[in-house]
Amino acid sequence: MPVKGRICFDDGKSLFSSPAFRELSATAIRVLLLFYCRRQFVKMGAKGKERTVISNNGKIQFPYAEAQKQFKIGGKSFSKALDKLIEVGFLDIKHAGGGMLGSSTLYAISERWRKFGAINFERAKRDKDTRGFGFTLDNWEEMTGRARKHSSI
Repeated sequence: MPVKGRICFDDGKSLFSSPAFRELSATAIRVLLLFYCRRQFVKMGAKGKERTVISNNGKIQFPYAEAQKQFKIGGKSFSKALDKLIEVGFLDIKHAGGGMLGSSTLYAISERWRKFGAINFERAKRDKDTRGFGFTLDNWEEMTGRARKHSSI
């Protein structure tokens, strides 16, 4: 029987006492709660058999700039929190965005965390960005249109 006043689920397993939740840092917990606040719900199904579902799952946006400006979460802290939330099963990435391309990353709230620590748990991680954006030693001159100053030392 779920304890009144705690966030519990149908199976009575409390989010806060789960092994996955105990793996989270304070910043990751804060980011998770901010993601939960971004959910939008709709009722689906026949009358009397309705169930509530997240209507925007897989389309939730949370840009780094917003985390920094509105919630004072630095880029590195936000990145680490996202990595941990994905790793232990609270979030999944549905579309990897690119800030320079003007597209945002789209996230989905996941239930994988329920199996965290079990043999059949599916661990996930963010893919490294291999699109080649930004400056490197090899593309600096091409990207800037200027010649590199070579030191005489």
